Amino acid sequence: MEKKLAKIGSATLNIKDRGILTFWVHVDYEDGCSQGVGGLALDNWDEDKQSRVGTAYGCEIIRQLLLFFNVDNLQDCKGQYVYVLGEGKGLAFTPKGFEKLYVDDFNRKQILFPNIFEEFGDKE
Repeated sequence: MEKKLAKIGSATLNIKDRGILTFWVHVDYEDGCSQGVGGLALDNWDEDKQSRVGTAYGCEIIRQLLLFFNVDNLQDCKGQYVYVLGEGKGLAFTPKGFEKLYVDDFNRKQILFPNIFEEFGDKE
């Protein structure tokens, strides 16, 4: 897995855009590029209810993001430095999670979105 040093420009939870619960962490990389990390659907469509419903996966992603960034409100992580973990190079870089800098956490705590989905995502 590749890692890129980044500074967080903003972070939000969103639902008004198309009614799908998502999160976005916008980062500015050390090399001068910027990227939005997230955009993952944190809820699912329920055919019986004909509406979107919350999921354990969505709740766990939000919970782990708040713990990882040590904030009560996701917006409060603005200005933090992190490594963005992902696959690919250049413009083909696909973020998969975050890692703390050693100076902030000598254990280099990580949050990896695919691992959370594996544990809490739909089992269907």
